[in-house]
Amino acid sequence: MPPWEFMAWIVIPLAVATAIIVAVAIARRAPARGSGGLTRFESYTVSFVGAAAMLTGLLSAVSLVVLTVQGLTANPLRVDDMPYTGSPIPGLEVVENIAGSGYQSAWLDVSGMPDGARWLLVLQETLPGLAALAISIAVAWLAIVIIRERPFTRAIPHAIGVAAIAIMVAGIGSQVAGAFGRAAVTDYLGAREVTGVSAEGASESLGYFALALDLSPIGWAFGLLLVAMAFQIGTRIQRDTDLLV
Repeated sequence: MPPWEFMAWIVIPLAVATAIIVAVAIARRAPARGSGGLTRFESYTVSFVGAAAMLTGLLSAVSLVVLTVQGLTANPLRVDDMPYTGSPIPGLEVVENIAGSGYQSAWLDVSGMPDGARWLLVLQETLPGLAALAISIAVAWLAIVIIRERPFTRAIPHAIGVAAIAIMVAGIGSQVAGAFGRAAVTDYLGAREVTGVSAEGASESLGYFALALDLSPIGWAFGLLLVAMAFQIGTRIQRDTDLLV
């Protein structure tokens, strides 16, 4: 059975059923509303979010395994977003108001891929999944402690901090690994041959290295770090309150 069929017909239905059961079980164990406690509706809402986070984490873990196995064993291996400078796109020259056209990327099915390039491309595909897994664990953990009406525990700021670092490392690392992985593929294919320009001046060739760095993961990470600091302050206040009581 192909991995996607296994996920579609077995893993996902079991995960959904498990998430629903966990959400209902957690909500049913929630205490009745007291001074500052959660209402039954709030308990179910938090439980649903926690269960969804557990489901997302499970699917992320399965996806990581599938992507890693495919990336390391597929032959030929599909390489997307190879930097490419192409000639004008056929058929568009006659369209009014189009002053120029061309290609900026291409995909290649490459056989006999060297291990170094494979691992870089696997990192590009799996690092975002690792970040999603870290966030899912943090959210599920937070949902559990909220249900228990003890959200300010020492572990929560640490979990959020780890998720923030994972977002930054995965977001930037995935882009860098992909750029160097595609450059390694170009080296493997023969940089001079696939990046050369003909004497007539045609520019149909692969680029050697291209990295359009998106820095938004750093901003998201800084935002989560501030949330972790806020929870750290709440943890100290709750500890001091417990000592007073």
